[in-house]
Amino acid sequence: MKKFALAAGLALVICAGPALAADGTGNCVNSFRSALLDLAPNEISAEVNKMYDESLDVSQRNSVAYSQSQLYTWANESKVACAKAIGFIDGPFPEYNEEQISECDCFYNRMRYYTLK
Repeated sequence: MKKFALAAGLALVICAGPALAADGTGNCVNSFRSALLDLAPNEISAEVNKMYDESLDVSQRNSVAYSQSQLYTWANESKVACAKAIGFIDGPFPEYNEEQISECDCFYNRMRYYTLK
């Protein structure tokens, strides 16, 4: 009976994992497609740079760094994800990497949620 319960629980986690991640549990999922990708390339670049700058600013504030809020975590996640997206965009062979841009946008929106909270 214990093996059955363990197997059923594991199956639930494996099957429901992606759905749970998509319903606001705090995870950015690969299936999320940013609306930024519908903009013109120069607008995408400007928006990603703006999000990076704001994330960098928030992550460096003492009031955020020494708080118990998740704002610090999401500001840093956003900063790193947006820096990666900028690396693709401004690299020697410019690429608008959907996954990195979407991750940047998702983490940035999580940061904004805690900024406004």
